[in-house]
Amino acid sequence: MPDKTSLQLPEAFEQYRSIIQDTLIPVVKVSATERETSLFESKFAGNPYFPVSMEYPKNEESNPLKLLAQINFNEVPVHLPHFPHKGILQFYIDGYDDVIGMDFDDGQNQAGFRVIYHKDIIQDESQLVQDFSFVTLPDDELFFPVEQEMGLSFEIGSEALTVSDYRREEVYADIFDKIRNDEDLEEEFFQLFSGTGHKLGGYPFFTQEDPRAYGDYQEKDILLLQIDSAGDNIMWGDSGVGNFFISEEDLKNRDFSKVLYNWDCY
Repeated sequence: MPDKTSLQLPEAFEQYRSIIQDTLIPVVKVSATERETSLFESKFAGNPYFPVSMEYPKNEESNPLKLLAQINFNEVPVHLPHFPHKGILQFYIDGYDDVIGMDFDDGQNQAGFRVIYHKDIIQDESQLVQDFSFVTLPDDELFFPVEQEMGLSFEIGSEALTVSDYRREEVYADIFDKIRNDEDLEEEFFQLFSGTGHKLGGYPFFTQEDPRAYGDYQEKDILLLQIDSAGDNIMWGDSGVGNFFISEEDLKNRDFSKVLYNWDCY
């Protein structure tokens, strides 16, 4: 459970501590560094761990999807609630598609993306795909947010409800009511609880609006992965962000067939 006593707040927001503390949940912050990785390591882009016995994920035109992210939970320093304790979780998206595999009408439609969980890891590399040249495309044809292979490192923490989350209006109603007439204070609050960055768990950041505010997505209350635009190496459209969400039940059951995928930009 999050350590509520560790929550650091500017003096202006101390009067709202109890409201903010009640929203704290665990988060694993992710840092990405450009470097080569092994097939087994956590990474953004690069070559995935993939057994030769499995069918590689493709889009509806039979073009291969490209690895966006791979999380090896043996490298994650803490067990987030309901997340796997071992194995490798992978996120693939469609680099041939100008909207990178997202279905605006049905964010759970995995025709243009795929989430694959490998519970048991094969150590014998002869049983793994070694040559991924079939995924490579010319740079001018590849609509893909991560420019270079990047190795990942992880840091545990806790996070309060972000101002992008659709639940903010209800949870932070009293706070918003008191700060809305102070432009500087409101801006500080929104920056403090923006939710930007790469992470597992925690709360999301959006440049537009939370897709879970509409339709049947509100059960997708767990942020599986967020990858934010960062420097020259990661860019979702015009400085956007990508998110993947799952319901608690599906995560417990290791059922990644109904994950909600969303990305937006300014």
